[in-house]
Amino acid sequence: MLDQIGKWKITALETGDFRLDGGSMMGSVPKVLWEKTNPADALNRIDLSLRCLFLDDGKNRVLVETGMGDKLEDNFSAMFNVIQPKHPIQKKLDDIGYKMTDITHVIITHLHFDHAGGATTLDEDGNLIPAFPNAVYYISESNWEAGVNPSPRDSASYLDLNFLPLQKAGKLELVKENSVIMDGVSTITVNGHTNGQQLVKVKSEGDVLVFCGDLVPLRSHLQLPWIMGYDLNAVLTLEEKTKFLKEAADNKWWLWFYHDPKTVAVRIEKSEKYYDVRVEVLRS
Repeated sequence: MLDQIGKWKITALETGDFRLDGGSMMGSVPKVLWEKTNPADALNRIDLSLRCLFLDDGKNRVLVETGMGDKLEDNFSAMFNVIQPKHPIQKKLDDIGYKMTDITHVIITHLHFDHAGGATTLDEDGNLIPAFPNAVYYISESNWEAGVNPSPRDSASYLDLNFLPLQKAGKLELVKENSVIMDGVSTITVNGHTNGQQLVKVKSEGDVLVFCGDLVPLRSHLQLPWIMGYDLNAVLTLEEKTKFLKEAADNKWWLWFYHDPKTVAVRIEKSEKYYDVRVEVLRS
């Protein structure tokens, strides 16, 4: 069980599950290999989670990632086989005794719809508003630019209804690459998947956990050549992942998976070829 990193109480908020095309998730890796660990349905889609990280040190209540949120249309949910409560994060916070108004900081790795969808919601009059009224939202400057002016290749993943209302409401803080959000919480910027993605590093009392975002979305992606077809620059992802996993293994970091349907977090060690899982925390 993984429920504490130094002063931080940590909780996995399993806000939902969905499916994406297995070939797109695994890039150039042949299906005959990836289907052993990530079996596909009849439409070639594999299971993925939407596992947000909740941190509480008694004063600061930090949410990393926001899931898909509660604004999904029926055809969108059917396309991606989205399974989640009507109000995903609200329900999961209720389950552990918190409210949406308790959140003080929201850190979003990048603004793709499956990561930032829960950042905004609709009020009683149908207006788009921040979902966490008392929180400041932290997004990298370069990813904000990528979201506002997306490339043709990933424009379908950036839906401005998920993030422009944050700026309008004055709840947005744009941060530079590799920034310190607060004592013990910082970002690691990577650009292979999309420009300005920020991993979130939590360090306290000698323990370290890193929220891997879409640099290492699944346990399967601990194998270096396993890189998503969605990534804008696969060669850069390989370079970034090679450096990151070496540092994680050398320093015994916990690695937190947002999208793995079974594994919450691991510690790894260098093997002859890639990396072996030394300790694994499975989804309840």
